[in-house]
Amino acid sequence: DAGAYDQKDAAGFIKLNAVTSGVADIKRVIADAQNPLLTPAGRVVLFIDEIHRFNKAQQDALLPQVEDGTIILIGATTENPFFEVNKALISRSTVFQLQPLTEDEIRRILVQALENKSRGLGSYRIRLDDQVLDILSNISNGDARIALNALELAVITTSPQADGSIRIDRDII
Repeated sequence: DAGAYDQKDAAGFIKLNAVTSGVADIKRVIADAQNPLLTPAGRVVLFIDEIHRFNKAQQDALLPQVEDGTIILIGATTENPFFEVNKALISRSTVFQLQPLTEDEIRRILVQALENKSRGLGSYRIRLDDQVLDILSNISNGDARIALNALELAVITTSPQADGSIRIDRDII
């Protein structure tokens, strides 16, 4: 059956942050990936945020398992990976440079956050001017996290009006 999905073929997913992780964490991920009870597929997708913060020894610890396919490595960095990430890892990688979002894209994300009741701010009664969306879209420099965090902070720190709504204006932003 072409639509069938076999769990034993699925790679696990693990996220580490290089600021708070070390070689012991990498070794635990490798051991778990090689344990057929924990990871039937025998491989894991490992996302390492701030990978440039790992030193050479920490990056070297990943290399054998990246080479043999036990680890499918996704590393995120705000630095130039060609200068900050081990050359051996770079040579076995495909590097994607992500571009900043446009102001229109940021605006759409903010509108979605305002409407989404389960994962956004949709359960609040928020009233805001279009100018607020323009300001947030502009000051975020293409980073949706900055815009979303600023909007959330404005909402949770602004006292509701008499009617229960939360009014966000230029002064609050």
